[in-house]
Amino acid sequence: MVGVYYFPGWYRAAGNPAGESSEWRSAIMKAAVPRAACGFYNDSDPRLWAYYIPWMSTHGIDFIAFDWYYNAGQEFLQDSLDKGFLRAKKNRDVKFCVHWCNHGGPWWIKPLDQSKPAMLAMTDLLCARYFHRPNYLRINNRPVFMIYEINTLLGFGGEDGVRDTLAAMRKRAKEKGFTDLYLVAVYPSNSPAYMAKLKNLGFDAFCAYTYCWMRPPSVTWDTPAVPYPDLADMMADYVYPNLERVSAKAGIPYWPTTFSGWDDRPRAGVEKAFMNIDNSPEAFQRMLKGALKHVNPASPVVLVEAWNEWGEGACIEPSKQHGFGFLKAIADSLGKKLPFEGLPSADEIASWSVLTPDELKVAKENESKPWPSKEPKKYPFGKSFDAPKAQMPYVFDFTEDGIPTDDIGLDNVAVKERTSEGTWFETTGGDPKIVVSKVQIPMKQIKRITIEGKLADSEGEMEIYWATARMPEYTGFASALMTWPSSGSASIDVSDILSWPSTGTPFIGLRLDPASGAGVRFQLRRIVLAD
Repeated sequence: MVGVYYFPGWYRAAGNPAGESSEWRSAIMKAAVPRAACGFYNDSDPRLWAYYIPWMSTHGIDFIAFDWYYNAGQEFLQDSLDKGFLRAKKNRDVKFCVHWCNHGGPWWIKPLDQSKPAMLAMTDLLCARYFHRPNYLRINNRPVFMIYEINTLLGFGGEDGVRDTLAAMRKRAKEKGFTDLYLVAVYPSNSPAYMAKLKNLGFDAFCAYTYCWMRPPSVTWDTPAVPYPDLADMMADYVYPNLERVSAKAGIPYWPTTFSGWDDRPRAGVEKAFMNIDNSPEAFQRMLKGALKHVNPASPVVLVEAWNEWGEGACIEPSKQHGFGFLKAIADSLGKKLPFEGLPSADEIASWSVLTPDELKVAKENESKPWPSKEPKKYPFGKSFDAPKAQMPYVFDFTEDGIPTDDIGLDNVAVKERTSEGTWFETTGGDPKIVVSKVQIPMKQIKRITIEGKLADSEGEMEIYWATARMPEYTGFASALMTWPSSGSASIDVSDILSWPSTGTPFIGLRLDPASGAGVRFQLRRIVLAD
């Protein structure tokens, strides 16, 4: 099954709880691109969906994952689903499910509440309003419910509390007459430890929202723009095979997730924007075909981000720039014949336009104005060479008799204390880093990386980066996420790291990013590279 994320709220008018007008007005019309083929539409109008539904169904899209904003009884942007899709005459031609966007925002009047009582009240609402519908997406006869921010959810009771809450939601659904729930985590991490955590919490599958933030080997980690074709190739060649393998090891199905790009210039402005450049239906099709090769037979789903994220430049909906190109890529990949490509008339487009005639004139003028792009920062490749075989295991020792402090590179990290048990550090600013180098080890000798240490009073993830002669500057391509050890030691098998074999040889240094901001205390005892 192929599903597509749907960002709602393209009907918004002034006076909603966040005080926002339609994003057509606040962002899109002010930019030169993008431009939807259906104009600046009101997506709570069922007439619009009379085009959407056959476009989707005939091009191979089986279901829509609606972004659903709900907190403590308050809803936001729900009319796209409730008044648009569900009131359209042929809505049963496409299935749908709820993708709960449980993060905070200025639109919420009440504080976030994801406690067990609040989650059960939400379950009651979902059962009554959506789960019973004949075109609600089910897997093994279980309604699919997707959760966006797992780390936000974990803030309400930790792992034990969330595990209990999800079990209670399942029980409530059964009491309402459903077989069970099919719970999908839209996960924030690609570490094997996090996948195992999702399984332990009680999720049935996991997926991503987008991978637009990843860095292929062609660019540096701090680039303001990433070539989309390089990303597409990296997804197909590295990410999907790796996540299929690692998820099988963790015992939880993975839904390969594709994306049509990213460009938030309309929303963020040119200076602050991050971009995927040179995106095209052809590159998207390469990514999609890679995803289709790695579906899990027990839960064979591929997701696409997104139908209409116009403010973020992720849209497969027909547009002036690409026409039906992205939809054709899906149809061709699935062998779909004779897809519907009828377009609404000018009168129809005018009838559901959110913008006034004067605003439409301004939007038209903006299409012809210069719209600056951004250039990627190219990665400065070196050249691999053969290094002498090293004595293994190789240990970076942080105890008081270990590595001299002067040989440890620190950025926004301060040494607080060195003892026989290791060194205590504290982060002092954003993006803190610890670097150890002065080593040459053939990459084929390293089979496992172990971190011995602990956080002072919390749990979280760290990111490790490695450098090689071929890739001597630290980059997101040569990196992996690890969970901070709770019992003194955490390790990762390099076969679980998607890019390890492709970064060259020999290993010449390691960087540890212990946290994202200031004020985090942690201890390091040893970093061990083992064969």
